[in-house]
Amino acid sequence: MYSPELSARMVKTLYRLKRAWNKPMTAVIEQLLIQSLATVDKKPVCEICRKEKNNSCEGCYFNGQQLSERKNNENG
Repeated sequence: MYSPELSARMVKTLYRLKRAWNKPMTAVIEQLLIQSLATVDKKPVCEICRKEKNNSCEGCYFNGQQLSERKNNENG
């Protein structure tokens, strides 16, 4: 699996968020990603998956269930 690299500027920003939120950097990244996924139009993402015969929606945040479960866990 591909592991993306962040620019030095983004690493510094991530470090500042980590310190302010008192969370590990990976938790900060995941929280920001979850928040941004809620704003993404899932239709084109799901269409690509279907075209590629990737019909396994279980575990995908775009199936809606994962996002609602995650929000509930964070709020409860």
